[in-house]
Amino acid sequence: MSIYLLLKTLHVISAIVVLGTGVGIAWYTLRGWLSGDRQVFRWISRETVTADWVFTTSAIVMLLGSAAGMLSIYPAWLQQSWLKVAMTLTVLVFLLWLPVMVLQYRLRIHAQKSSDLEVHRVMKLWCALGAAAFPLMIAIVFLMVAKPHF
Repeated sequence: MSIYLLLKTLHVISAIVVLGTGVGIAWYTLRGWLSGDRQVFRWISRETVTADWVFTTSAIVMLLGSAAGMLSIYPAWLQQSWLKVAMTLTVLVFLLWLPVMVLQYRLRIHAQKSSDLEVHRVMKLWCALGAAAFPLMIAIVFLMVAKPHF
């Protein structure tokens, strides 16, 4: 197997992990909150912070590393419009993900001791950021697969 195919495989697997972990964390956090059970929400809040560090962060590192490796093999790809758009969307997703991480920490803290009103306020923002990031992630995957010319 060539280095390029190894990097491409790592890139695809990393993208799957980032997308899948994001959807899974969103699902369980939202379900825990909507359950109304404070104990369930506390546990889920602790676990999702850990899952984000273990899975999402490590996959993002592999994703960026594999992208850098492929671009070092084929630097001319940087001139392709689909890649420029995908890179821009990636930066936007990252800028949405960072505050989501901060909010997950706040949710973990608020689930322990704050009022439901404070948890509700943080969850609304968390959901809004996630709802903005998800279609961008789908668009990035589409661009990686289709490589459209525009």
